[in-house]
Amino acid sequence: MLGYKLLYLASLVTFTFGALTFSVLTLLYWGRRGTAHEGGRRGIFSFFTVVCASAFLTNLLLQIITTHNPDFLWTTALATALQLVTGLLPPLIFHIIYQEEAAHLPFRRLWLWVLPALYAVSTLVALIHGFDGAGLLAVGWLETVDNMPVLVLATAGFLGLVVLSLSRRSLSGADRRHRHWIRILLLLALVVALVDWLQPGPWVALLPDYLVLGFFCVTLYYRERPIFFDLLIKKGAFFALSLVSLTLFFGFGARFFDNMETDWSRPWIFALALTPFWLAGPWTYRIIETVIDRVWLRRRYSAADAERRFVEAVQPSLTEEDLRSRAALSLGDIFQTDAEVLFGDEAASHRGAASAELERDGVRLGMLILGPRPGSIPYMSDDRRLLQSLARTLGVVLENVRFREQRRLQEGLEQELRLLASRAELRALRAQINPHFLFNALNAIAGLIQNRPQVADEAIEQLALVFRYTLRAAEKEWVRLDEELEFAASYLRIEQIRFGRRLQVEFDIDPAAAAIPIPAMSIQPLVENAIRHGISAMQDGGLVRLRAQVNHETLCIEVQDNGPGFPRGFCLPQVAEGNPLAGYGLRNVVERLRGYFGSAAGLQWTSEPGNTRVVLTVPQTAAAAKGASSNDACSDRR
Repeated sequence: MLGYKLLYLASLVTFTFGALTFSVLTLLYWGRRGTAHEGGRRGIFSFFTVVCASAFLTNLLLQIITTHNPDFLWTTALATALQLVTGLLPPLIFHIIYQEEAAHLPFRRLWLWVLPALYAVSTLVALIHGFDGAGLLAVGWLETVDNMPVLVLATAGFLGLVVLSLSRRSLSGADRRHRHWIRILLLLALVVALVDWLQPGPWVALLPDYLVLGFFCVTLYYRERPIFFDLLIKKGAFFALSLVSLTLFFGFGARFFDNMETDWSRPWIFALALTPFWLAGPWTYRIIETVIDRVWLRRRYSAADAERRFVEAVQPSLTEEDLRSRAALSLGDIFQTDAEVLFGDEAASHRGAASAELERDGVRLGMLILGPRPGSIPYMSDDRRLLQSLARTLGVVLENVRFREQRRLQEGLEQELRLLASRAELRALRAQINPHFLFNALNAIAGLIQNRPQVADEAIEQLALVFRYTLRAAEKEWVRLDEELEFAASYLRIEQIRFGRRLQVEFDIDPAAAAIPIPAMSIQPLVENAIRHGISAMQDGGLVRLRAQVNHETLCIEVQDNGPGFPRGFCLPQVAEGNPLAGYGLRNVVERLRGYFGSAAGLQWTSEPGNTRVVLTVPQTAAAAKGASSNDACSDRR
């Protein structure tokens, strides 16, 4: 009795699971009816799915009605319909096998007669069996009609084995494994027919249903793997487990509650009994999903973890090539296969085992391509959805990278324009320095010629050095610091001749800083500013101190004077805007520093009566690199 109950419960679970699965597949194929009803193999397989769904639904209804309300009319109608539907399954199985191998078979005309003959015989047997079960045919020889459906299944299995043996189709690894399992199922069909002929029974009568289900699962696995894993593995396993648990609960738990004299008609008792199942449902599904993903499908990361790792990998990209490389490495790590990322038109002719279009705002940007996975692990719909999501993420990052590249190009162009402007301003600066400086120097020299001719000769020599340096500096943008300091020293000697005892000069130069390249004529404007705003306003005791040292990879050049300080309204941040109080030379220095180094270099100042300091800071490494990359970085010394 217990064995019969277990058999009934197993049948009920199988029929319910099969009815639900095949119904969902039927709706899926109907949604794809543009391709599913073509003359290809998917059309036959979709029709096989419809027949299986009808068979399982009819069988489930028949089981329920027979157990709870055995009405003769409904039972007879459902039993006859079930025989007619299941009668189509054996020829459909053979048809699927034949269609796969037809192009590689000998005697093709013969098989074109065998296929419709099998359909006709199977339909006739189904009608006879159905009418016999309904009591419409009561002939003596029909006592053996119960064995006919199994014999038809055995005949379809035998013909399928013959077709597989005669076929000369070349097989890949997956096709070879598919054929191997099909042969096993067809051999089992022959064994079941033999056992049913020799020893019929309720257990044997159910085996053909399981064989049909096994044939469908194997075929679905090798032809429609994403559907197989989505429906029959994750959701199917969860549904089957839930169905078995509920069946056992109501089958054996009811007796326990009956002994406790529980009133099952009260809804709250029924709901309370089912509460553990509802609470455990999401947790159970997550466990099933995790086990299948990690053990069977070998997925290293969940979808959320994969998204996070991909974003972390591609966000630091600076160029398109860097982004392409980072994205390909990350995709290969996530999907455990070779991955390729293509941008632009080069992706048009490329396809892989799985791919996703790279789009942004309706514009096609490229493609993500995945190669075959190790062990022939298929790409399921979850994998493809994840790949499409990563493609959307990559599209956003690609747009940002291109925007940053355009911005860098624009900034580079602007910097180049600033440098060109700085060169022009440098020439203008020299043109501005030469007239007034020459005029002042010549006046001083004229006053010295008669009374102090030796000092006049020295002044003329220093003046020649100044103008010789300005002429050489016109041909190059970068000079060594010691060369620039010599130029500033010559300029200060001439000013000392002009101011006499009112001007004293001190130099404090770090030897390590002498060879560092700096922009030409960037110190002289600082010295001129100290004399103009400081020393020129003093009657005596003027001092200009020039320091240069390297401090933490930064070159610091300081010009200090003891004059009254900058006039009111002087502001260095405004020098680039043409503040007239800041002077043309300082504005030129600030603009050129900004063009060469951005915010890495600067010009700072402090001013108070008796102590005014202007400090120019330049990054030593960047200055050395720029000076080395320029033809103007070499020394003029001979």
